[in-house]
Amino acid sequence: MSRGTTLGTSIRSRCAVAAVVAVSATLVLPGTAHAAYRHRAESGYDTTSSKSVTATCGADEVLIGAGGRIRNGNGGVRLAAIVPSATSVVVRGEAYPDHAEPWSVIAAAICESDDGTPRVVEVSPAGSRTASCPAGLVLSGTGFDLPAGVPLAGLVPDADGASVTVRTAFHLFGASPVAYAVCVDGIRASSEVIGLRYKRFATTSPVGTSSPRTVTMQREWEGEFPSMSGVGGEVTVLPDPSDPFPTSASDIFIDAMMPNDDGTRATVVAVQRAGTGTGRSAQGGAPGGISAADEPGSVPRYSTDDDKMWMVTGYSTDHDIY
Repeated sequence: MSRGTTLGTSIRSRCAVAAVVAVSATLVLPGTAHAAYRHRAESGYDTTSSKSVTATCGADEVLIGAGGRIRNGNGGVRLAAIVPSATSVVVRGEAYPDHAEPWSVIAAAICESDDGTPRVVEVSPAGSRTASCPAGLVLSGTGFDLPAGVPLAGLVPDADGASVTVRTAFHLFGASPVAYAVCVDGIRASSEVIGLRYKRFATTSPVGTSSPRTVTMQREWEGEFPSMSGVGGEVTVLPDPSDPFPTSASDIFIDAMMPNDDGTRATVVAVQRAGTGTGRSAQGGAPGGISAADEPGSVPRYSTDDDKMWMVTGYSTDHDIY
């Protein structure tokens, strides 16, 4: 697999593209440093066990960020991949074998007009879970691709704007997670250069046993231009003090990492595996159009006696905030 790909070419991915795209939408956002164009697509809403959908930038646009989420997964569907390329993103969902309800996967492509400045999609090298931007470029968007059956525990952009790392609670022998970094011309947070620069926003949920747990990252100032372009998240499970041999929890995972349509905030949702908690999935309910506000919804699930204490941290990136 190629490490880097300049925009205008394509990157090879294990993520296949689905044949059906049910819904798409586009919104244009004004800003001083760039104008963002947000394109969405939704897969078919049915009981197919694995499905993918592609959101594509418009003519003369390039990708600067991406997001994805599961609709009506109810803790029974994993968000398995968000794979960015030069002008599009492929998002994949995978249902557990016992998940019998219809569901869909939604992709969001955040794009801007191609002004000829350097941009590249970097892929984590073999043996690593971190994709890093070259010197002189800054992290704008994130992505990942997981082996079949592996749930997402985290996709963490670093605080400086140099890299992003994918985390899982376990890994399969012979198969490794892949991280993607969408890198653009910009100034990193630690740079002494004066100008608009990268910033990572982070919000952490309260600790508890309930599911789902949702966090929203918002711009800092009301007058700030809306230009959030990257998303990430991380699940943290507190160890049981009475357990002398604690293990990672693989039944709690992220099923939504989504920037909203006006560029002012992003939402991350983590759920507990269906049948092991009281969780719900992001934007549950009947299929249909995509809400412009993109507020997460839910559908009921039955509870059990599972008492894991856990929390989720959401991340959003902006490469031209200051």
